[in-house]
Amino acid sequence: MHLKEDFPLKELTTIRVGGTAKFYTEPSNLEELKNSIEFSQKMDIPLFILGKGSNTIFGNIRGLVVNTRRLKGIYVREKDNEVLVECLCGTPLRDIIRLSLKEKLKDFYKLLGFPASVGGAVAMNAGAFGVEISDFVKEVYFISWEGEPEKLKREEITFSYRNSPFPKMGVVYKVVLRLKRTEENIMEDYLRIRNLRREKQPINELTSGSTFKNPKGNYAGKLIEEAGLKGFRLRNIGFSEKHANFLINYGNASFQEVKEIIEIAKEKVFKEFGINLVEEVKLVEDSGFNGWKVL
Repeated sequence: MHLKEDFPLKELTTIRVGGTAKFYTEPSNLEELKNSIEFSQKMDIPLFILGKGSNTIFGNIRGLVVNTRRLKGIYVREKDNEVLVECLCGTPLRDIIRLSLKEKLKDFYKLLGFPASVGGAVAMNAGAFGVEISDFVKEVYFISWEGEPEKLKREEITFSYRNSPFPKMGVVYKVVLRLKRTEENIMEDYLRIRNLRREKQPINELTSGSTFKNPKGNYAGKLIEEAGLKGFRLRNIGFSEKHANFLINYGNASFQEVKEIIEIAKEKVFKEFGINLVEEVKLVEDSGFNGWKVL
């Protein structure tokens, strides 16, 4: 395991906001991933698993950040009229989407536009346009916090809206996806969704994706807009003019600025509508521990 100290984090996130991590590593195999977990426990420091950084905003971390980007790989096989796609956690989601288009695999392409890793998408149960990645999961392989490799079948895993048991149960290492072939014109639908995203979302800006989860029966972006905050800026950070649920880094935005503008939106929406917005983006800092020593 190769450790770096006082590592700058902002370039590892899509919004380009971040402090530093006391320790940082990029495991390239299962053994190094296990060693990372063991190191955090031995040092009694928090650990954060980083995928592509598309829904993550960092403060300063007096712990260990584990970047999975070296854990990439795809293996495809067919079984019982299904295509099984086995992929390591750091594999970019876009690589699976390209495969699904090439092989005419049903519905997975609807997850386009997420600059996420497969492991990160499973951990947050990423979803769009009527599908979630949990719809395609067959098995999840993970390392428990006791350092043991384990496997769960889909029916043994409780997924919910933008939520999964990971990383609280352990670190996702490998995922097996179950996909089905189709005779539908999926490229036409793919292009429709891609154009819709380009039209409605600030995909070419420095953003972390959706800031808040959609409240039941409503839309976070609509509530923020109706509260008068669409396009609102606080120094170097602001809500997009194109989609109010997207924060944009307009310069050298700080973690503190992000926290401030999120609190402004939550307070304003609650005052106007009596609805509590809940963050979809992960605000990761020393004061934000989640679970056993897991950020």
